[in-house]
Amino acid sequence: MLTNDTKESKCYLENSVLDLSIGDIAVRIEPLKKQSTIMEAFLRFMKDEKISLIPVVENNVVIGQVQRNRFLEHTVLGRFGYGIHLNAKKSIFEVMEQPTFIIDYNLTLEDASMIIQKREFRNIYDDIIINRFNEYYGVVPINVLLEAITHRSIIIARDANPLTGLPGNWAIQREIDRQIKSKFSFDICYIDINHFKPYNDFYGFEKGDRVISCLGNILREQERVFSDIFIGHIGGDDFIVICKVRQADEICERIVKAFDEFLPSFHGDDFVRGYYISKNRKEEEETFSLLSLTCAIVSTENRNITSFAHLASIASEVKSETKRLSRINKGSVIFRDRRNEY
Repeated sequence: MLTNDTKESKCYLENSVLDLSIGDIAVRIEPLKKQSTIMEAFLRFMKDEKISLIPVVENNVVIGQVQRNRFLEHTVLGRFGYGIHLNAKKSIFEVMEQPTFIIDYNLTLEDASMIIQKREFRNIYDDIIINRFNEYYGVVPINVLLEAITHRSIIIARDANPLTGLPGNWAIQREIDRQIKSKFSFDICYIDINHFKPYNDFYGFEKGDRVISCLGNILREQERVFSDIFIGHIGGDDFIVICKVRQADEICERIVKAFDEFLPSFHGDDFVRGYYISKNRKEEEETFSLLSLTCAIVSTENRNITSFAHLASIASEVKSETKRLSRINKGSVIFRDRRNEY
């Protein structure tokens, strides 16, 4: 059983994994100098079997690399087994390879893995050289990168909503923090279903789950149309869309239109009547209109949002106003906060 201390420690470690950059998992491998000898490189590999790649530097700037297997096969052994004798007087500069990839310290694990996938097959398992401030920093063994990505994927998968498979609150907060740090303006849209509880009570939880799943799929579809869009499931019937500035209105219009097309399926015979009767939160019978959406948009273009907590406070006000408008209109509402706060 986890104690409070170990729970807090576990939570800290998991959050740390989520926020790792490629440089955070780098190890320091002492580089070879341009003038280093082939024998020096050979002895380094023989002394430590865990080293599979050694960078070559000049004034701490990476100019090449020596990869264990290829170096031992081609330079030390050679075609007829005389490689070390033929190459003994050469410097490492004469036999080194060009670096497979040099990646900046601050690159995310995802971005780093995408870059690595583009390299040639012969270099697919090469360790990754890391630069910081344009100088050599360290090396990331490929197995270490894969372990970090796998661990991170497990944490994110565990956080994902089981009904929609969309990222949950950890991923949402991380994405918002990342966007804020980027200093670029962006839109955030909070989406929920109007009168979802009475719908659940009247039609049953199975149908309610189908509505949630359907809305999740509609949101996912927007990823095919809009680039750099993030879709998250806060919980229940609450969703979030994070996108480029001035893009949220169009996205919301598409979502509302697609959602409305499912209303006959959601309501059956009640769709023709345009309403149904169920109990409200006071357990009193009330007439409810068909399901609709509330889309509350907040933008950093006209607000100086400094943190996730700050955004949550602003969003709460905007969502309340959007809900008020939806009650008046008795249908879906898209409302953008246009107040300035600088």
